[in-house]
Amino acid sequence: MPFEVIDAIHGVLRFPDYVRTICNTAEFQRLRNIRQLGNTCFVFPGATHTRFEHCLGVAHLVQYLLTILEKNSGRCIDESLKKYVTIAGLLHDLGHGPFSHMWERFVHTGRDKTWKHEETSCVLVERIFQRISLSECSKEHIRGVLLIKSFILGDEATLRKLLPKEDLFLAEIVSNPFCEVDVDKWDYIARDTFYLKHAIDISQDFFEFFKGAKISMDKEGISHISYHMDDLSNILRLFEARSKLHREVYQCPFVAMIEAYVSEVLASADANGFTVNGVKLSEAHLHPEIYILVDDSILRVIQLDGNPRLSATKDKIARLQERKLYREMKEEISTNGVPNGHGEFSGQIVQRIDLPRIPKNLPVHTDNPGDFFQPFLWERPIMTNIIKYKADVADAETTDH
Repeated sequence: MPFEVIDAIHGVLRFPDYVRTICNTAEFQRLRNIRQLGNTCFVFPGATHTRFEHCLGVAHLVQYLLTILEKNSGRCIDESLKKYVTIAGLLHDLGHGPFSHMWERFVHTGRDKTWKHEETSCVLVERIFQRISLSECSKEHIRGVLLIKSFILGDEATLRKLLPKEDLFLAEIVSNPFCEVDVDKWDYIARDTFYLKHAIDISQDFFEFFKGAKISMDKEGISHISYHMDDLSNILRLFEARSKLHREVYQCPFVAMIEAYVSEVLASADANGFTVNGVKLSEAHLHPEIYILVDDSILRVIQLDGNPRLSATKDKIARLQERKLYREMKEEISTNGVPNGHGEFSGQIVQRIDLPRIPKNLPVHTDNPGDFFQPFLWERPIMTNIIKYKADVADAETTDH
């Protein structure tokens, strides 16, 4: 029996029944309590949508793009491979911690300096498929789990071992390290702009370029998803929209400031003895059975803990709720080409935002059969906007965005 979900962005989502089975696991249900944009809702109150709905949206778009590719390319894609890449879309964000990307920066303040949420996504994928079978054949089950994890990681080396050249295009659907055009971006840009209505103005008509996608072979016989030459301008608008969201929302000064403060609260909890079943928060990702219990409610859980050593941490949470955060900020402009991301050092938070990035390896085709090439579109010059905040806590409230 098909599994149907009503979605605010894409309408009625229809999935095979195996998606229902996966969605009903504790690992996936946890995503209901992980906000897609983390602490952004402290600045933009409407941005409270979750990783749960985003992951369903990505799985839906995987199915949609696979249908387009079959139609435009005149070929049938193996049903088991379609299943694995759909599951990869569904589970790609399984490893996100509370407050989404901010959790990675918090974990890096502890002993693990290199952790990425995709690593834990793969650990939780293995945990799910220890209980759910992908195939009656154990060998195919093992292969399926490996493919799902490789699609999530964009692991080209493993995928080249598991897939023939004509099927390698599947690696460019969920997470696309080759040219960065994928359905994950499609869903989060569409979803975030919907819930940020009136806060940011981004038209979504440029997503039409996916309708012209097809499977093409490069000169080495490796398959890629190529896009029609006439859709290049729309693809550039995708990256312009992404950059605008980073500049005006994801990394806007007040969001960066609140995320730095919440990270400080969590570090204080770690330092003052707060644990979940004996495990420190910064190490929860190393314990899957603990990690699936940790979500955006964690600040409330800290407040309810009776440990007297946590009084200072609880005071910090109260200040967050009363908007008593950092006091000053000043802005510097640099052209050193530092990539996106917040950095922290000695009482300051450094926010780095670059201009729109254009994919260098975008596969393109025209209407002529077999016509395929890769334009190497050089990135635009990068201007880095560095905003520094003094980490002095003041009694006055911060200015709302």
